[in-house]
Amino acid sequence: MLHNLNMISATAARLLFFGGRYVSMLLIARLLGVDSAGFLLSLAVVELLRILFDYGLENSLLARFHQQPGESGISFRRGKLAVRLSATVVGQLVTTGVIAILCQRNGTSMGLPLIASLQFSCLMGFGYIQAHLQAGRPGGMAALMPPLALAVAVQAALLMLAKNNYIPLWLCAITFEAMALVASSFIGFRFRALENKQGVSTGAHTSSIDSVAWKTVLGRIAPLGNVALIGIAYNRLDALAVSWVAGGALFAQYLIYQRLASAPLMFFSTIASVSISTLSDDRHSPEKLPKKIIRFRQLAYGAGTISGVVLASASPLIASFFSLTTVNHQLLGLQCMVMTLQIVNGFHAALLIALGKLPQLWRIARNNAVMAVLLLPLSAWKWGTVGVALSLCVVEIFCAAQHAWLFYRTTSSQEHSHAR
Repeated sequence: MLHNLNMISATAARLLFFGGRYVSMLLIARLLGVDSAGFLLSLAVVELLRILFDYGLENSLLARFHQQPGESGISFRRGKLAVRLSATVVGQLVTTGVIAILCQRNGTSMGLPLIASLQFSCLMGFGYIQAHLQAGRPGGMAALMPPLALAVAVQAALLMLAKNNYIPLWLCAITFEAMALVASSFIGFRFRALENKQGVSTGAHTSSIDSVAWKTVLGRIAPLGNVALIGIAYNRLDALAVSWVAGGALFAQYLIYQRLASAPLMFFSTIASVSISTLSDDRHSPEKLPKKIIRFRQLAYGAGTISGVVLASASPLIASFFSLTTVNHQLLGLQCMVMTLQIVNGFHAALLIALGKLPQLWRIARNNAVMAVLLLPLSAWKWGTVGVALSLCVVEIFCAAQHAWLFYRTTSSQEHSHAR
């Protein structure tokens, strides 16, 4: 029961954070109108580089991959903290520089995008702390929900003030992420103080950095980190490619629909992640696992199809909400298809992790990246923005075909083994 409550509170807290951030982004983009391209591009860069510099550390903390039984917890706390701090500092400098270059390239104002680039550090800090709360402190994510709800309310009030010109809009570009970081830090320190009072050593008072532990932690998180890095090539770089071949209304349409698609992607990826532990428990249970896999895959196909249809059907309302005068329906159709396939492929990737098939997951990600590297520049050069969406669609279809073939082979081999 406690395990289920922790899973529910973790899911709810993550959805509250990402949902609040998502709605805040939409409202800021609406207030900016046709000038929202620079802001949305900044957020795309922030999320791309956050994945790059996280390097799988958050997932490794959740799975406890970074530390082996019997090793010093204090030493490894120094190591993982050093990895995170160095990645945050270097990543913030790179993020700010990339956004400045892209804004200059597109002739857009740098002010708001550069302020939004500070979300990188806030997201790195929040992700690290919430991973600790979720993995090692029962009740931590539940305790995080009230301050996150307060942050959502404060952000809503600030956006209302900005709409009526009482405060500058640029202030709202960073406040929610900063409040979430402060809230998670407060909860983390509170739980650590409670553990210290109970005599549980966490290494909270260590001041030096163990370089050996730093290198060891970095080496152990590398497998998941490499999968995350290789996924960037076909999941995030499209926004950067579009920024070089398009501008104006078409560029804004691509980024707006991309951001809208991130909501169902975030929601269903959270559900898929929470389901990993349940599927893993039945990994060696041949009487239960096949039925669970079938239901899980049916959920994947249903979730992807419904999300794509809803996004396409809501296109007139979306265009009116964001003041888009024209909508390229060819581009819209491709983006809806990409979102559908990404949701389905995300469920299948979670299933591979639950089944312990990390080598197969790595091969699929590598193949997708190679195809994306080949198709993206050629398609962007030949067909512009529509070509970028088309190339992503082809890569996602290729990814889905690999998943289908893998599960077909697995099912066939199981049937042959049972027949014998």
